[in-house]
Amino acid sequence: MRLIALGALAFACHIQTAAAAGPSDTIALFDKERARPVPVALYFPASHPDCTPARPCPVALLSPGYGNSHLEYGFLSERLARLGYLVAAIGQEAPGDARLDPQGDMVRQRAEMARRGATTIRFVHGELAQKLRGYDWQRVVLAGHSMGGDSSALLASTDPAGIAAVVTLDNRRAALPRSSAIRVLSLRAADTGADPGVLPDAEERRRYQSCILDLAASRHNDMYDGGPPALKDAIGGAVERFLRLDAARRPAFACAQ
Repeated sequence: MRLIALGALAFACHIQTAAAAGPSDTIALFDKERARPVPVALYFPASHPDCTPARPCPVALLSPGYGNSHLEYGFLSERLARLGYLVAAIGQEAPGDARLDPQGDMVRQRAEMARRGATTIRFVHGELAQKLRGYDWQRVVLAGHSMGGDSSALLASTDPAGIAAVVTLDNRRAALPRSSAIRVLSLRAADTGADPGVLPDAEERRRYQSCILDLAASRHNDMYDGGPPALKDAIGGAVERFLRLDAARRPAFACAQ
């Protein structure tokens, strides 16, 4: 596993950061089967007038960590939009959802939340594919922090249709996909550890070209807009290297050195 120094990666991959612009649009979806509201913030690429069914622009579906808002990952959503992606940041928690009970069965509770999140991602994927025709819904990127990363990994592993890659910020419970058809980037915090089987071993990383990067001196709970600038730059730089587009609007899937 490569160990990435925050300052070095931030310097190597830094993009001049403007004041946070916020999402381009927000929509309120409703999952009738689960009677569940699903708010979504959309970040359109600057190239969106040129996004057509004949030459679609890429898509990233982003899910927040437990207890965080989908609006608290602007540092990453805006950076991906600048790269040319349509980003849909998905609100995963709804009124009435049970909170984690430390006195209860935490394994079961987390697994249920990950499954619910995966179902929500699939719902948003289907809804937006019908509404936004100029985007590549056959090769989406799933991105998520913590529980959002677990939901993304679970969906990619169990229902991979239309998914090209998974990017996780320190997911800890759901196994990352082992598949030659789905590329993986996982950025690991220094103050936590993943459950057994979550991360691919060395042989699996070679076989599936998975990119697992340790971020030195980083904290799990800092991987959002409120985290330190050096960490956000390091995350953004590694994600940008992995998802940078070629002339055909296909991601490079390059692993940061």
